[in-house]
Formats: sequence, C-alpha cells, structure tokens
Amino acid sequence: MPKNKNSTDSRIKRTRKAIRNAFFDVVEEKGFERTSVKDITDRAMISRNTFYLHYGDKFDLLNKIIEEITTELFHEVGEQLQPKKHLQVNSVSAARIMKIGISAIEKDKRAYKILLTNSDTDALSSKLEEVIRTSLKLIGSRIEAIDDYSIEYVVSGFIGLIKYHVSREDDTQELDCQNFAELHLGNIITALNESRKSR
Repeated sequence: MPKNKNSTDSRIKRTRKAIRNAFFDVVEEKGFERTSVKDITDRAMISRNTFYLHYGDKFDLLNKIIEEITTELFHEVGEQLQPKKHLQVNSVSAARIMKIGISAIEKDKRAYKILLTNSDTDALSSKLEEVIRTSLKLIGSRIEAIDDYSIEYVVSGFIGLIKYHVSREDDTQELDCQNFAELHLGNIITALNESRKSR
C-alpha cells in the first residue's frame, strides 16, 4: 500500500525543523566553525544517514537556511516594491517598507541573531549585502545623485541596523521607522523624486 504523501511531507518537515533547531542550538554554544554534523545529529536525536538524506554537509545546511529566510524577507518587502501606477516615493512609504522588513525578520529573529553575530561565518551578512547592494544599484543607475559611496553607506547602515535590532535584549523600544527614513534616507528619496520629475 503506498504511503500517504501528506504524512511523508509532514515527516520531512519535522525532521528538517529538528535539524535546523539543533543546528542553531549548537552554533550558539560552539560557533559555526567548531560545529560538526555529529553535534547536530546528536542534538536532533537523528542518525547521520538521516541528516545526509536532507543536506550534503553543514555548509549546505547553512546555505539552505540562509536562502530560506532571505527569500521570505525579500518576498515580503518585494510585495511593496511591485510597480504601482500611483506609487508615492517618500519617507512614509520607506518607513512602511522598513516595518514590513523588520516584521519578516522578527519571524526568524533567532536565526538572524545567531548567524549575524557569530564571528565564524559572515554568510548571511554577505547575502543580505549582496541583495541590498544589487537593488540599490538598479535604482542608482537611474539616478545621477546616487553614487557608489551612497550605496555603500546605505548598505552598511541597513546591515548594522539589522544586527543591532536582532541582538537587542530589550524589546520594549521599537524602531521609529518614520524618523529613521527621514534622517537617513531623505537625500536618496529626494534624488529619486527629482529624477522622476526630470523625465
């Protein structure tokens, strides 16, 4: 009798969740460099064969986790960046996008915290930088006022902001996205609007 597909999918999801949770537990304790597949399988209480059915090695696991959480983040933010007939580019819309991004990060805050603050690996930081830089360069190619220095400033600022946010122990103080957008993104927003007017 064939196995029920739903039950098989559920088992795969449970196994991957156990591996992921074990990975974070061990990396938080030992750091990524000193974490072994055996450490992960022992913590997850699964066999090494089971681990290798899902991942090639710990680097494959790391990369798949990063791909998963960044895809979710940029899907959430990307929904707000879809072309709209009456899209208003101002500090209010920038603040709204920031809030959506932070909400997406909150869903996987532990993953972001461990991977962004672990000195053994900068894979997540590099991935975030790559996507933010690419997005800004696409915008910058249409705006003369946005040069490489401006792009690097914004990239570094956003990465620093995310690291600070996920590493905070005190969650009572929320980021004032509106004030942040006006203070740090004002010149870029102005340049974008001026570019649109000149077309």
